[in-house]
Amino acid sequence: MRPLISLLLLAAIAAPAHAAVSTAAGKAIYTANCAGCHGAKAQGGAGPSLHGAAGWSYALFRRAMLQDKDDHGAPLKPPMPNWGKIGFKGDHGKPPTDTEIKNLQAYLKTLK
Repeated sequence: MRPLISLLLLAAIAAPAHAAVSTAAGKAIYTANCAGCHGAKAQGGAGPSLHGAAGWSYALFRRAMLQDKDDHGAPLKPPMPNWGKIGFKGDHGKPPTDTEIKNLQAYLKTLK
């Protein structure tokens, strides 16, 4: 029994912690994928300002990123990409991860 408890404690210590949110990583994602339409500071351009979206709950922001729906459930307007289908640049078509989405939203919050 003692070896089992030791093994479980070792596994718990070695388990990866949740990744910390990185605004620097969020800025890199934003610059590569969003700034061209939404402006360098998310102020809007060809696409709308993202300052309001920065304050959405994580669940709504995630839905916008992966399902192409706004905070009311309406489809986002073209030419907004459906990131859940095409992925961010460099992700080889894989949908954004929760960490990437959290990083992006954290960065947008710094621009408010």
